[in-house]
Amino acid sequence: QAEDGIRDTSVTGVQTCALPILLLLVFRPFKVGDVISAGGVTAKVDEIDLFVTTFNTPDNRRFIVPNSQITGATIENISFHKERRVDVTIGVDYEADLNETRRVLSEATEVQRDKMVKGEGRESQVVLSDLGDSAVIWTVRFWTTQDDFWSVKEQLLTDLKQGLDAAGIGIPFPQLGVHLRQEAS
Repeated sequence: QAEDGIRDTSVTGVQTCALPILLLLVFRPFKVGDVISAGGVTAKVDEIDLFVTTFNTPDNRRFIVPNSQITGATIENISFHKERRVDVTIGVDYEADLNETRRVLSEATEVQRDKMVKGEGRESQVVLSDLGDSAVIWTVRFWTTQDDFWSVKEQLLTDLKQGLDAAGIGIPFPQLGVHLRQEAS
């Protein structure tokens, strides 16, 4: 710091620019081709340069994000593991029988058994999650490969809905009741 109270910021500026790329090079939290969520963007990493990382989204948008913005926050590497768990939360009517609902939801997971990852803590689960304001909440969990994640999720949602419909188990939706009061004149 200079005698007149003015600080030399040149070293600080270099440290600010070099630190993010140093963190990326040392820790390697992601590589080109990974799908990550960082710096306010969720997309596939296309390039990692000295000062910026370039992303491409599935809908063909391109984001160029400063490395300082990426390393200054949480980085989620979505494609790091070869297996992912699909979680579907679904609410059913309170009148629905719990055992019948569990049976229908479990049968829906069997449709895609060939895409299920097997092993300890894997495969599928049907869990009674919560008793909500207007529905009994279930969570259906299904382990699959990274490559099959989105197609499995869509098919699982379809099979769950069709199974519940076929069994006559309703899926409640939020409703708003309006009560009008008439004041005496």
